[in-house]
Amino acid sequence: MSASSTTPTNRSARQGALGAAEPARPAFPVAALAALSLSVFALCSAEFALIGLLLNVSDDLHVSVGTAGQLLSAYAIAVAIGGPIVTVMTSRVAPKALALALLLIFAAANVLGALAPSFGLLVAARTLGALTHSTFAAVCVLIAVRLSPPDRRASAIAWVAGGLGLATVLGGPIGTAIGEQWGWRATFWCVAGAAAMGFLALALLIPTHLDRGQGESPRAELGILRRGQVLCALAVTAVSQAGWFLLYSYISPLLRNVTGFGAGAATILLFVFGFGGFVGNALGGKLADRTLRGTLVGMLALLAATLSVLSFAAESRVVVPVAVFLIGLASGALVPPLQSWVLGAAGGGSALALAANTSAFNLGNALGSWSGSRLLDAGADVTTLAWIGALVVLVALLGVPAALARLERSSRTSSRTPSRGASPGDR
Repeated sequence: MSASSTTPTNRSARQGALGAAEPARPAFPVAALAALSLSVFALCSAEFALIGLLLNVSDDLHVSVGTAGQLLSAYAIAVAIGGPIVTVMTSRVAPKALALALLLIFAAANVLGALAPSFGLLVAARTLGALTHSTFAAVCVLIAVRLSPPDRRASAIAWVAGGLGLATVLGGPIGTAIGEQWGWRATFWCVAGAAAMGFLALALLIPTHLDRGQGESPRAELGILRRGQVLCALAVTAVSQAGWFLLYSYISPLLRNVTGFGAGAATILLFVFGFGGFVGNALGGKLADRTLRGTLVGMLALLAATLSVLSFAAESRVVVPVAVFLIGLASGALVPPLQSWVLGAAGGGSALALAANTSAFNLGNALGSWSGSRLLDAGADVTTLAWIGALVVLVALLGVPAALARLERSSRTSSRTPSRGASPGDR
């Protein structure tokens, strides 16, 4: 044969071999991610909606407002402590089956809360629902990551975390409005209904092939939490969260007593904060797909700078709304990269590491709120909380560059030595 007759054939053969060697790029699973986000929205709305209904609960069940507040603290404690325990106990359950089971338990807990005849039973119902929180959030992130292209994992995490952002902006206020109009029990019924909708969405839109996966043994999962990179990521999560939450826990007194906004304007600014968090979450996912270290450093720096400015300009009705939006944006933008960091440090497939990070977020909230109350009781001005919070965030920022540089070096070493079993999540 002549060269001219063989060249097209050879070219076709080479193209066919190339096509076989390069599988089709997986599509970004928008429908599945939307189902996960809806389910997380239902879960987190239950946490936020009750904040505005404590007076209603105290009047109906004949307990003090302080006692009714135990519904919030019991939930936070159950999430922070019970979540990792539940995750270890369910480590061998397939992701989709686990997500569906947890959502059913959560819905049942809210039905129990809606029917609770006593405060004690209501606390038990809230605690039962809270025990599903960390594990459910973790398994949703894990499913999102497994379904998404490797270079868009942070964006997938942002979709899941977007459910939290929507719960902050819409779920909490809507749940409070429903409770004010038709009674606090109606809010529990609505949350149970939202959970049922999430269950159907997950059942229909999450691929069944994920059910064939095998989880790590409990001992192997616990061993992941001893890794230095995982512990470092968890520490940055808790410390950075405590820094901005130290002020945010008392943002209403600052807006009303220092800046001079009325009750209506202060409520609107809380919506502005939630909207900033929602925008930041989407932005943080896209940026973290490009540079994890740059996103964390940039958003922590923005958070610290904004808190610092707010401490000096808390009386300005121009500066404060902008600062509130930027604090929401920066804190929301930190969620996807922090989850990506801990997931990569854990090897790319640890639900326990993700649940522990959710607990770290809640621990940071509790630590920030408690520290703020101690400072205020000691005579500190509420504006003092802003610059102290900025210093705490700077502490978290200082540990990020060196820690992530070590993780990147480790990933490059693993990628050059495939026999060591480098995980895609590490890269």
